[in-house]
Amino acid sequence: MIMQQLNNDLLELTMPYIGRTDQVQGPGGNTSVKDDNGQMMIKASGFRFEEINASKGFSVVDYKNIRDYFYTVEISDKENEEKVSVAFILDNVRKDAEGQVYPKPSMETGFHAVLDTYVVHTHSVWSNLVNCSNGNEDLLRQVRKRTGISIAFIPYISPGFGLSYLITQVIKDSIQRNEKPPMVFFLANHGIIAHGESIKDVQKYLLDIDHAIKDIFSTGENYPDTDLEEKGPRLYVPSHPFASDKIAHYKADTEFFNQVLFPDQTVFFKDNMSFGVMDSDKKIRIDKEARISYHTNQREAKSIHETMTAYLYIYDTILKSGQKQQFIPEVELDYINGLDMEKYRKSLME
Repeated sequence: MIMQQLNNDLLELTMPYIGRTDQVQGPGGNTSVKDDNGQMMIKASGFRFEEINASKGFSVVDYKNIRDYFYTVEISDKENEEKVSVAFILDNVRKDAEGQVYPKPSMETGFHAVLDTYVVHTHSVWSNLVNCSNGNEDLLRQVRKRTGISIAFIPYISPGFGLSYLITQVIKDSIQRNEKPPMVFFLANHGIIAHGESIKDVQKYLLDIDHAIKDIFSTGENYPDTDLEEKGPRLYVPSHPFASDKIAHYKADTEFFNQVLFPDQTVFFKDNMSFGVMDSDKKIRIDKEARISYHTNQREAKSIHETMTAYLYIYDTILKSGQKQQFIPEVELDYINGLDMEKYRKSLME
């Protein structure tokens, strides 16, 4: 497959999720496409879906080498293996026609390498209603029954090496049993992955699952607007009252936001919020009337607010459904915040 065709396929695969903040918040999520020559084009780290085009927003790697690494690696020290795997993936980033190395690929390149030709990973709020609920086993049974799709559930593990390793084990087990692997992976407190041999199949899996979950939770089709209004230099406020209304309702404070439902929440919120007193050092400021303001550039403000809305929507909807939220353990939060790739991704926002 020539490079232009890879790029065309990546754009087609990604298109339905562009501008959909119920599917992807900020620079989260990733898509990839493979050819028969060992090349995989994948979203580059730190880019938003709408920033992918014919000349930027993607990387190209030798996926067969990366796949073989994950097929054979054995864990002795997860933190060390994280660094080793990142270095190995970066060593397998290819060069463009001008001889320049492509940008750093997504930190989740590992699981893309072991999956089928077309892969979509999103942070869908709909799938995360299941992933962030302590009733996820029963909810998944309902989703399987309604859709007929083969689904695997991956217990929580931080993004990067650990997640790619667990998904590789599922694929290897399927191969050993001479069975077709699950086509969809629900990731505890994280998101959803679909893969397949055609773009339409992958997109349909995700669409059917969204519809099933909306029915199960009786959410309807609407998701809160996440637009921002510019009020001054490096000052943005939400156009829609949803977030402020929920913050006021739950009397949200530091303790409330220290309950983390998904990784990007701690990446964007940790040590970055002030309440009541307008701390000039914080990018997220919530006054005594629960009004939110973001004090940073437009791109970062947008990503933070999309993440804020997703957290409040998932938290509120799970509670209203009679379920309880399942939060990420604190030890895992420290691990996420220490990841070099997360620091790199966050630096691209500033």
